[in-house]
Amino acid sequence: MYREIKKKKLILENRKPYRKEVSQFLDELNRVDWIYSSMRLDGNNLSRNSVERILKGEFLIDVSVKDHSYISNYKNVIDQIYDMVEMDFYLNEKYLFKLYQTLTNETEYEYRKFNPVLRMISYNPPHFKEIDEQMELLFTWLHSGASQTNPIEKAAYLHNKIIEIYPYKTDSEAIARIAAQYHLIQNGFPPILWNISEQEYYDAIRLYLRKEEIQPIYDVLERGIFNKLEIMMQLTAD
Repeated sequence: MYREIKKKKLILENRKPYRKEVSQFLDELNRVDWIYSSMRLDGNNLSRNSVERILKGEFLIDVSVKDHSYISNYKNVIDQIYDMVEMDFYLNEKYLFKLYQTLTNETEYEYRKFNPVLRMISYNPPHFKEIDEQMELLFTWLHSGASQTNPIEKAAYLHNKIIEIYPYKTDSEAIARIAAQYHLIQNGFPPILWNISEQEYYDAIRLYLRKEEIQPIYDVLERGIFNKLEIMMQLTAD
C-alpha cells in the first residue's frame, strides 16, 4: 500500500494548486476527522456532527462547556501545526510542549511529577525523574538520519514511544496522536481519521509495550492516509 500512497501523493502534487473550494472543503474535513476521531479514542462520545458544528462557531446547549473549550483548543493546536510546518519547523521537544500547553491550558513548562498506574493498558510508565532524559533521547532518535526512511512508520513509532514515556500530566495519548499527525503533515501527507475503536487502540498500545510490535498503529496510519488521498484524488480529478 505504501507504494500506492507514494504514487497518489506524486499525482496530487502535480495537480496543485487546488481550486479554492476544494482546498476549503479538505481543510474542514481534515479538522473534523482529526478532532472527532482523536476525542473518540479518549472515550468522548460526542458526535461527528456536533464537533463539526462547534468548529463552525455554534454553541450547542447539549454539549458541555468543557468540550466546547477542548475543541476550540484543539483547533488552535491544528492552526499552530500548520503554521509551524509552513515555516518548516521540524517537530522538537519545545514545540510539542507548546502544543500540549495549547491543548490543555497548562501554564507551566513541566512534565509530570508523579508516577501513574495506567490500568487501561496494564502499564507503569518510567519514573518521572527519567522523563527529561527519555524525551531528549526520543527527539534525538526522531531527527536521526539512521531512523526509518518510511515517514509513516516513523510516525507510528513516535506515537507509541510518547505513550511509553507518558511524559505529561494529562492527555499524553492525545499528544502522541498530535505528534504523529505533525510528522505526517511535515512529510507531505494529509492528517488522518483514526479509524480504530477505543478498545482496538489500547490493544495496539499494549501489544507495542509488551513486544515492541508497531504494525497495528502503522496500519491505522497507512490506511488513514490512503483513504484520505483517495478522497483528494476524486476531488481534484479533471
